[in-house]
Amino acid sequence: MPRFYFDLVDGTTVPDASGQILRNELLAAEVADKLAGDIYKIRPELRGKHFAISVRNEEGDEIHRADVVSSDD
Repeated sequence: MPRFYFDLVDGTTVPDASGQILRNELLAAEVADKLAGDIYKIRPELRGKHFAISVRNEEGDEIHRADVVSSDD
């Protein structure tokens, strides 16, 4: 199974060095969307500052981006 990396970005990138092994890109996108929603809830200081979770595949290509916003947005 492939490994995906979940980087925190806002103009600069905080890279995910270890990544996570997941079944496919669709599941990786779902994980990123949930992570972004969780960050919105537990890190209020990041709200409204254009933070996102960028998902990279093993080749380093971005395959999905999940904005850190409320799930109601």
